[in-house]
Amino acid sequence: MINRAVLVFTGLSLLLMHPGVTEAQAPAADRSNLVLELLFDGDARDTSGGGHHGEVFGAVPADDRFGRPNAAYAFDGKNDYILVAPPPALMEDAFTLSVWAMYDDETFSRYWSNAVITQDDGGGERRVFQLSQLGPLPTWHIMGRGRDPLITRPVGTSVWRHLAVTHDGNVHRLYMDGVLHDQVEAPFPPHPQEPVNVGRKGSGEPDFYFKGAIDDVRIYTETLSPEAILALARENGWQPPPQAGFEVPDPPESSLEDALVAHWPMETAEMRDVSGSGLKSIVMGQPEAIAGQMGGALRFDGDEDWAVVKNASLDLLHYLTITCWIRGFDTESRYSQILWYGDGAWGQDPYSMSIQEGQIGFRIDDVATQWELMTESKLDPERWTFVAATLSTRADGLMDQKIYLNGELAVEQVTENPYRYIELDRMWLTFASFGGGYDKEPMDLDDVRLYNRPLSQQEIESLFEGIEE
Repeated sequence: MINRAVLVFTGLSLLLMHPGVTEAQAPAADRSNLVLELLFDGDARDTSGGGHHGEVFGAVPADDRFGRPNAAYAFDGKNDYILVAPPPALMEDAFTLSVWAMYDDETFSRYWSNAVITQDDGGGERRVFQLSQLGPLPTWHIMGRGRDPLITRPVGTSVWRHLAVTHDGNVHRLYMDGVLHDQVEAPFPPHPQEPVNVGRKGSGEPDFYFKGAIDDVRIYTETLSPEAILALARENGWQPPPQAGFEVPDPPESSLEDALVAHWPMETAEMRDVSGSGLKSIVMGQPEAIAGQMGGALRFDGDEDWAVVKNASLDLLHYLTITCWIRGFDTESRYSQILWYGDGAWGQDPYSMSIQEGQIGFRIDDVATQWELMTESKLDPERWTFVAATLSTRADGLMDQKIYLNGELAVEQVTENPYRYIELDRMWLTFASFGGGYDKEPMDLDDVRLYNRPLSQQEIESLFEGIEE
């Protein structure tokens, strides 16, 4: 099947390159207010003049981005790091970090990993900053003071990337290769004693040891301009390698029967999948078998009852339909999950269907945004309602979301920005619960189905009427 590349630079509002700044206009790299400079030219001496030299533990000299030998350091991802203690004195209203990194192949993990540079020993006020990875995405971890800025592009491996962060007393800005990718308002409280670590987290957690090469670490007590950041990224004539776009697969073309991924008639508490996929349900508690709209149904008590299914076939990222019959829910609950697919990590729960004070919500998460669609009218909890939600990712990367009630289109939206979800192989589907069995919800569920493409309104109407063609 032919893939359609989505160039995320086009129409991506988070990609915020400073207007009017060109490579030709970029000035020479700034050295004023430079408080740490580790060029790694054969050693880890601080060439800023501040005397904050690094102590090398295990890291070995390596070629830099220009191919010069012994001009960077390589880290094995196991126990290599460089320690700067005591650290340079930082300021809460003027800060810039600049560093070069090259990640080894197959180095990214599912969760947080690969700390490039940190000032974070895991203890309260000593947690200042952490430039690391969330999956394959470079992330500026600001220690719970706000949403972490991140780069919603695959950074790539075996290529050098320039990463930079600035803070002006109000806004954190994260750059890659001289281009602003994300920004978040949050404070930046420094700590005068916490050491700076290159290639690991200060607490020494195994997952955070960096695997690859690092070069030219610079820290300023100044908020460098976008022009100055670009100058650092183009220093000595460097031209960054191209960044890969995201790919949107062509939508499946199949019959209604062939598009079916899972089908739970909910006839008994075993919750057997009759789609032919053979998905096994793990049912907790004792959901009560009751009369449903399509035969039998299950009543989840909101206390002990919930269910979970784990299978890679449920990783329906770009095209999807969810259908079910629902009744008996709590109209006062602000957020009750009907179906939820994910792992609980922020912004990485691909799809979910919920009830929010009687309204149906359908949410799609990508790496930076939660795209939620909500019906306007409230459902009657005493009556069975047939609910269907569809997702279709367009050729330009924008997502078309729709919710149907009793076979009729209730609400739809097209997202403002392209879908930027990155497949990370780790999900589970839960029923009447969020995540691992907490926040369980009371509801009656009947005839739950998942399809690997957006069904047409005619197909949804046929399911509502009990006609499968």
